[in-house]
Formats: sequence, C-alpha cells, structure tokens
Amino acid sequence: MTAEPLSAAPKFGAPDGTVLSVRDLQVDFASEAGKVQAVRGVSYDLQPGRTLAIAGESGSGKSVTSLAIMGLLPTSAAVRGSIMLGDRELVGLNDAEMSNIRGRDIAMIFQDPLSALTPVFTIGEQIAEALDVHQDLNRAQVHERSIELLDLVGIPRPAERLKSYPHEFSGGMRQRVMIAIAMANDPKVIIADEPTTALDVTIQAQILDVLKTAQRETGAAVVMITHDLGVVAGMADDVMIMYAGRPVERGTVDDIFYRPQMPYTMGLLGAVPRPDQGKAERLVPIEGNPPALVDLPPGCPFAPRCPMAEDRCRTEEPTLLAHQEPEDHVVACVRAGEIVARGLSPTDVFPVPEAPESVVGDAPRSERPSVLEVEDLKKHFALTSGMLRRKAGTVRAVDGVTFDIRRGETLALVGESGCGKSTTLLEIMQLKAPQSGRIVVMGSDVGAMKRRTDRHKLRGELQIVFQDPMASLDPRMTVYDILAEPLRAQGWNRKRINDRIGELMDLVGLNPDHVDRFPEQFSGGQRQRIGIGRALAVEPELIVLDEPVSALDVSIQAGVMNLLEDLQAKLGLSYLFVAHDLSVVRHIADRVAVMYLGRVVELGEIERVFTQPQHPYTAALLSAVPIPDPKVERERERTLLTGDLPSATRHIEGCRFRTRCPVYRDLSEKDRQHCETDDPALLGEGVVDQLRACHFPT
Repeated sequence: MTAEPLSAAPKFGAPDGTVLSVRDLQVDFASEAGKVQAVRGVSYDLQPGRTLAIAGESGSGKSVTSLAIMGLLPTSAAVRGSIMLGDRELVGLNDAEMSNIRGRDIAMIFQDPLSALTPVFTIGEQIAEALDVHQDLNRAQVHERSIELLDLVGIPRPAERLKSYPHEFSGGMRQRVMIAIAMANDPKVIIADEPTTALDVTIQAQILDVLKTAQRETGAAVVMITHDLGVVAGMADDVMIMYAGRPVERGTVDDIFYRPQMPYTMGLLGAVPRPDQGKAERLVPIEGNPPALVDLPPGCPFAPRCPMAEDRCRTEEPTLLAHQEPEDHVVACVRAGEIVARGLSPTDVFPVPEAPESVVGDAPRSERPSVLEVEDLKKHFALTSGMLRRKAGTVRAVDGVTFDIRRGETLALVGESGCGKSTTLLEIMQLKAPQSGRIVVMGSDVGAMKRRTDRHKLRGELQIVFQDPMASLDPRMTVYDILAEPLRAQGWNRKRINDRIGELMDLVGLNPDHVDRFPEQFSGGQRQRIGIGRALAVEPELIVLDEPVSALDVSIQAGVMNLLEDLQAKLGLSYLFVAHDLSVVRHIADRVAVMYLGRVVELGEIERVFTQPQHPYTAALLSAVPIPDPKVERERERTLLTGDLPSATRHIEGCRFRTRCPVYRDLSEKDRQHCETDDPALLGEGVVDQLRACHFPT
C-alpha cells in the first residue's frame, strides 16, 4: 500500500497544469453543543477542462468545502489548511481581496438561482455587473458581451431578455442566467453547487448540456457538488466521496463506479435506483444516520453503519491509501484490500432480504378488483385580474384525465412540474364531486355520495403520505398521538388503538418504545416511516404517495422504498405514486401514466413504456434521465426538448405538445397540419395495455 499521493501544492506552469490545489482543508464552527468539525482534511487537485464531482449524503461537508474556497463562509467559521489558486494562497485573504478573485478566476453556480439573483435588477444589469467589476469595457461592449453570453446558454431572443427580471424567467432559464454570469469572465474554476436539484429532468438535461458548453468555452476546471450519482456518471472525470466531513474515497469516475473499495461508496451505488433496471433488483439501504460532527468518537466515522466493521475500525480513523493500481485511486478503509481481493459487490457488503411473497399472488390484472377509477377528470381555474376581478383566462390544470388502479398494484403519475399531477391528487383526496368527470373509490362514486357519513367511512380506504415528513407531522404531538389521531377519528377504542400502534411501529421498522418521542427526535427517514405508519393506521386499501422519497438522501431513500414494496406485498395495498424521479418510478411502479399540460399522453405497463415509449414526450423524458453508469452515459444519445413547459393558461390548438415536439419539427407540411388542428385521443393500436395520445408515435 502507498500513502495518499497528493503532496505539496503545484503552481501555475507546473507540469501537470493544476489550477487549484487544496491541501488538508479544515473548517470548524462554534455551536452550543461544542465545536462542529464540518470539514476535516480535504485535499485534491484540479486540472483545466476536467470535472471533479464531490458526492455524499447531506451534512458530509460538500458545500462547506466549496464555500471555503470561494471565501463565502461566515466570519464565525475557522478555516485552516491551504487553498492554492495557481501560485496564490487563498486562505487568509480578506473579503476585499477575495472579491477580486470571485467571478474572475473562480465562479460559482448556486443551487437556487432565484435566491442568487437580485429580484430588483434586470438580467442585463446583473450580467453587466459581473463584467464591470473585472473588465474595462464600454457600455456597447458590455451589451454585446451580455447578448453573446445569453445566446451561448440557449436563451431565445437574448437582446430582449436582458430587460427582463428574474421572476419573469422559469427555474431552468434562471439557472442558465447563473451559468452565463459564471462564465462571463472566462474563469479558471467553476464550482457548481447542486445546480440541477430543483429542476425537472428535461430542464436538468438542458442545464447540464449548457454547463458542458460553459466549460468548453472557458476551458475551466469544474467542481460539481451533487447527490445525484447519475449526474456524476455523465459529467465527472474524477470523483471524491465524502463522509463526516472528509474524503473516504477518491479516483476516476470509472474507478469509483466499477471498482469501489469503500463500503460507504458501495452502499451509495447500491442504493441508487436505475431507470434501465426494473423492480426485480432490490435496493441497498445503509442503516443508521451520519454522525453529528461534534466530539466525534475515535475510529472510522462510518463504523456504526458498516456491516464489515471490526474492532480496529473503532479505535483509529483510517487514512486515504491506494490498495491497487492506479495509485490515484485512494480509499480510507482498513478492509479495502480485502474488498479488492474478494471482488465484493454492494449486495455482498450490504445483504438485502428478499421481498416477501405478495398476498395478491399472480392473479391477472383484469381479475383483480378496482380500487380507484378516474374518468375524464377536469379541473379548471378562472384567472382573474384588476380590482373588479374580471376573468382574464382559464387555467386548465387537469383537462380530461382517465386511469384506474387495481388491488395490489402501483400506478405512477409522472411529468414535469405544472403538468397537473398534484391537482389530480387533490381532486381524488377531497372525495367530493369533481368539476367534471367521475372518481370512483372502492366501487363508490364520490360524486353520487350525499351523506357525510358515507364520505367519512370511505376516508378510511384512502390515505396519503406527503413529500416533506417534517412539515406533515405536528411537532407538538408525540408519535403515539400522531398515529392515534386517525384511529380516534374512525371511532376506535383505547385498547384497539394501543394494540394497533404497536403493530404499526413494527410494520414500519421503528422501535415501539419510542412512541412517546416527538418528530424532531427522529431522522428524516424515520419521520417518513412515521408518516407511512399514520397512513396505514386505519387499514386503507389505497395509499397516495406524493413524492415520498424526494426529500431523503439516497441511502435513506432505498430503505423507505424497500419498506413500501414489503408493505404492499404483505397487505395487498395499492399505491398512486407521484414522482418526478423516473428512476424511482421504474423501480417501484407496475404501470405509469405520463402527464403533459393536464392530460395523460401515455399510459401502460411500466416495462413496456420505459423500454418502448410511443409518445415523443415520454421518449424525451426517459432520454433525459441520467443513468449511474459512466460507460452508458458516454455512449447514449439524448433527445433534448427545447424550451419550458407552456403555461396551463395558454390554449393550444391540436396537439398541445407540438410546440416542443422533436417529431413535429421533422414532419411534412401536411402532417404538421394534422398535429395543428386535431387533438389526439388516448388510444392504443395493436398493443395490449399501452395507450398514447399521438398522431405519429415513435
């Protein structure tokens, strides 16, 4: 074994051309509980034109490391170590000195562009500011350069859009502006801090493509901070995995994905659902939670969660070492050599129990009872303006949605933000007569029910799990009261409630002795399990899952998804699953309904829709999903949609997808007319259980 290969920081002009060199970076914060060691010895080098991805769970120190490089940490932070930009040391520089470097030599793209852009200044003024601070240009040159930058990042009509304000842009357009500002002065280093986290998958693909353009135009080295290993696979040349404030594995992207040597890295890779693999593959959850970074115990911080931990792992923290060729693949694990020698896989290190047999069995879908039927559902909102609130238009949030769910199956609703998924859920959950169409729950037409008691009884058959477990749980109530509340509402007596709460805690994998605790005393994954337990309390037949894992780290997400699968198999539950993450959908769903501007444009069995999509929108969605496999990402071709989702207030004649459709652009004039005048119905031709609303299916 050889020691960590990083040595003294090289300068500009060094043989390896390093532009940024970080050595033993440490960042501490003072807190009431003691000193928080947020970053504990980070070292790496960056070369021009290469991308380093920094990945890990929340709280691992990824963002703090980059904020320290940018000099953007609060004054209460204590920064030690070395950060060399060329031959200049950045640690110790004051804010005025760092201001001459930020934006010129090092630029940063933040996670939330709406917060990063000033709302009272136009886009043109904010780009001009970045240019004026670091370059001596006249007004005409600044204007010309601003137009050039917006054009480079793909914003249409750039000269006009310079006069726009940030709130007039969509999320994807705002992130493009952030990238334009970052590349304005041709920086040597661009730091991208979760630049696609809040974006739809189609917009994410566009932003990643723009980021590659920015790197190509400036020749900059890029630091990509992300929790999405699919993005890492497609963007990175080198990868650094962080845990508890320090790197635990570092190497090329192929080394990390195909030859991981640290159990934590292997757990992360095994926990990621893949859009090109079905639900037959169980996900690998990492039990437990990351440690608090105050008074860390001796030994490896990952030892309490590691199935391979030994006594020596708990006495001394391992250093980064190379255990085989190449020597730049280093790992902080005393058992890495054994992992290499035995060729262990993630499932070898983290054994996953087999899924239980389903109580529904192998009965064909057509023979199973229906638990939910939605027929031609519509929900329109009047758009008003002025003091007199005159009608100015109509928002067609849901515009004729039809689907059904049978016992024991999962139907996923997918589509970009604003396509009508959440409004569809709300219409179903209200159990009231819809504005138009029919909703039938367990054979009961909710529009025909007159008595309140009938709705109250039906409420027990239909429950929901929300996206944010902390926001959906009352912080003033104990877990016992949270679980007991729906049972009391359904008239259960105290003894039945006590017995049921014990069963629920066991069902969702929580300690029954913890029912007297409050939600804040649980981790994010445990809080979501409490939310699932509350939904299960009254023994429903159908559970609506509204983005139930999107707020969780991937390692915790895997455990919750496995739990949902196990509960469905044991109890015969049906799920209506809403998500924007198509990798999660592929893993958990049996059928999928793809929505666009309030309509279902493709509906069918999950494997067929994902492998043989017939609607161009579905194909574009699947094409945009990053796959956590570097070789696949390098070789695959993407279909990038142009522009953003049109407003639901806009009335589009004919096919509403044609304004962005790649197939429409290549059609003859006669066929285009067909798309422009005739709204396609949801139909299937010769394919069992796969419907699409398209005149020219792929």
